[in-house]
Amino acid sequence: MPSKEILVLGEGDKEIIDFLEKVRAASGLRVQLGNDVFSVKISSETVSDKGRAFLTKGGPLARNE
Repeated sequence: MPSKEILVLGEGDKEIIDFLEKVRAASGLRVQLGNDVFSVKISSETVSDKGRAFLTKGGPLARNE
């Protein structure tokens, strides 16, 4: 279950922001820390206007019927 806490990043968090940008650009990364390997993925908590329009129109199947 996702955490409800929001960590707000600022100017002093440049390394974290850069890392998250790399994860987003790659659609996810595998990161090794010592002997452990972690899968890091990012997903948006909001739906874009384009995505919302697609979903409210029922998607491609509903249009082809």
